[in-house]
Amino acid sequence: MKHLLFLSLFIFIGTIGFSQKAEKFKTIIIQTSAECGDCKERIEGKLNYTSGIKFAELDLESKKLTVKFSTSKITEAQIKQIINEIGYDADDQKAKNEAVQKLPLCCQPGGMKQ
Repeated sequence: MKHLLFLSLFIFIGTIGFSQKAEKFKTIIIQTSAECGDCKERIEGKLNYTSGIKFAELDLESKKLTVKFSTSKITEAQIKQIINEIGYDADDQKAKNEAVQKLPLCCQPGGMKQ
């Protein structure tokens, strides 16, 4: 009986340790307001050189940004804030108008239609 209890405890502790390691990196998908290839370069360039982000890739067709990051170095909220600061919406967080106005016309909302 002691061996069964010890084995159960060992498995439980091992499972907790494994699940904590699995959370070391997290992948999220953020809906952006990106318009063109310049937007893609700007967003990916900024995020891929940000500490804690393993990779960022924007699909222009869907405007969805996939970001894999270290949860111990950066948060999802911080990533969205960076996106907002360079002039793009990130999910329901809207970019500040001042940042949007600094973007080239083709990168501003509706820019591809102008």
